[in-house]
Amino acid sequence: MSGRIVSHRDARRAALIATIWVPLAVVVIAEAVVIAVGATGNPQLITRWAADSERTGPWWTYPILIAAIGFPVIAVMGFFMTRATRMAGANTWMPAIVMGITVFHAVGMGVGSVLLNASPLAPALPLAGGALLGVAAALLTWWLLPREAPVADTVQPAEALPLRTGEVAAWTGRVDIPAWLVAIIATAAAALIVLGVSLVLAVGPRFWPVLVPPAFLLAVLLVTAQFVATAGPGGFVVRSIVGWPRLRIPAADLARAGIVAVEPMADFGGWGLRWAIGPAGKGRWGILSRRGPALEVVRRDGRSIVVTVDDPATAAAVLESCATKQV
Repeated sequence: MSGRIVSHRDARRAALIATIWVPLAVVVIAEAVVIAVGATGNPQLITRWAADSERTGPWWTYPILIAAIGFPVIAVMGFFMTRATRMAGANTWMPAIVMGITVFHAVGMGVGSVLLNASPLAPALPLAGGALLGVAAALLTWWLLPREAPVADTVQPAEALPLRTGEVAAWTGRVDIPAWLVAIIATAAAALIVLGVSLVLAVGPRFWPVLVPPAFLLAVLLVTAQFVATAGPGGFVVRSIVGWPRLRIPAADLARAGIVAVEPMADFGGWGLRWAIGPAGKGRWGILSRRGPALEVVRRDGRSIVVTVDDPATAAAVLESCATKQV
């Protein structure tokens, strides 16, 4: 990591440039190269390297492929980074991912596959080279982007419950991911399933891998649609209704618990199960269904879990009682 520390404003500006403008330039340059080569060369290029069917297709297949992957990726990630006002300058992994994906598909699947189209080394060499360049670009982006200085922890511990000797306190809450987010994921998965089944029926069973992405979306929906949080003498646990994923802070590792005002987009880049670098420069998990007051439970090393539950004050008081007993 570069180690260069700048203000939040400058770090956020650098992150947005690396997420939007530099990848956009890479896509535009790749489009220009592919169009220049395709328009002046063979109007038919190899678009499918399998030997059991027609291999050639129009040269403009490649610029369409570059645009179909590049612009949506930049648009989606750019939207989240633009809205993630409080975490954009601290989470350099998001620009790094965009840069890696952009370089891989623009160079490996686009420029390289066109320039080496008739080579016996294609498509293995362009794809392998693009993958290596993509990884290098992602690591370089992560390394070069400046960091913003961490700020003081703002989690104010709640008041512990006045428990008498021998008494214990426990609390249970639930987090339901917003219905609109569930609907979006379910609709996207259903559309992809219909498209995939139609393709398999029309072309053949060898296209069954197209059903993997919608199956993955449905699996993500299943394991993240609802979480149950518990606080008690053993510490804090929040888990999916299917048992996984599961986050836990044992009582012995509990530093403090309190209430924070959370804005999912600004603090974590979205809703649901999220991870980000927090204001104090430590890892911060979030299970988020809405904006407003939330429970934040902090480990002794500064890492934390933020959960948007009903009555976070009671949960924080229970956990503070547990932390007090551990002192």
